[in-house]
Amino acid sequence: SKSSEEVKQQNSELSEKINSLVSQNLAMKLDMEDLHKKLEMAELMIQQFSNQTGSLDANQQLQMALEEKLNLENQVAQLSESLHQLQAERDQYVEKLKEEGSIWQQRVQQLSEQVHAMAEEKEKYMAHIRHLEANITEL
Repeated sequence: SKSSEEVKQQNSELSEKINSLVSQNLAMKLDMEDLHKKLEMAELMIQQFSNQTGSLDANQQLQMALEEKLNLENQVAQLSESLHQLQAERDQYVEKLKEEGSIWQQRVQQLSEQVHAMAEEKEKYMAHIRHLEANITEL
């Protein structure tokens, strides 16, 4: 039962980790959506600025928008990679939990069979004791 409690504790910890990873995953998805929106806005700004000609201020703004676009694309790529890593890690935890659950289910089945066998053996010995007591009484 001590090892069962330890496994329950491990399962609980792994479940907490999975929940944490799922939360991080959702947060990253939201961040990615925000970055995609910013990227779209930057592309619109680039189109607007590229349609305008002339002024140095517009060129500077275009350059800044291009730099922001590159930064946002880099952030999206990083978040995508992190998301894939988190999903892989979550899948590993889920697989580990399934394996441990299967092992403990087998262990519980074995212990149940042992308990059943011991109960039958006890009943057999009790019948033998009653038989011996009857023989003693008869003698």
